[in-house]
Amino acid sequence: MSNEMKSKVEGEKRFYWIEGVTRDEVIRSLTDQRPTRLRQQGVRRALVVVYSLLIGFLTGAQHLIPMVKLRTYLEIAGLAGVLWLYYVLRTSVRHISDAPDELLDERLIQMRNAAYLHAYRILVFVTLPFIMQAYLMAKVQGGGFDRIMTVTLLPFLMLAATLPAMVLAWTLPTEEAGG
Repeated sequence: MSNEMKSKVEGEKRFYWIEGVTRDEVIRSLTDQRPTRLRQQGVRRALVVVYSLLIGFLTGAQHLIPMVKLRTYLEIAGLAGVLWLYYVLRTSVRHISDAPDELLDERLIQMRNAAYLHAYRILVFVTLPFIMQAYLMAKVQGGGFDRIMTVTLLPFLMLAATLPAMVLAWTLPTEEAGG
């Protein structure tokens, strides 16, 4: 195999570590023409609402459910749901929020950058309740670091990582069938 062909094959299989996607994954997602409900704005917005409620449940489960065993099972199920919904959200926005610039056209780069701007503006306002909850758990309730980590920090980090995809899912218009 010639060096040119080897570099082309390696370029197709390239994994972007910072973004967490492969070149093929992004291109396959962007060129997919199959009809799916995930291309409808209403469905994507419902996903964003459900994801937000699930993150809120994970942060509030400590206070809502007094039975420790039940709360732990529900938190594990909630974390599994959050991970699954993260995958669905990324798929619904065609990996635009995670793709490197070289794989997107100018319009998509502009949409993605605007989503990041709005996502981090939202994150500024969302951070305060998480900080307050961590402080209250540490000082008032006497929660250990492992509990604060599970109840506050983990959902916060998941939300922070997903916010750009959530904003894109909320703002992208409904795609026409076959295009």
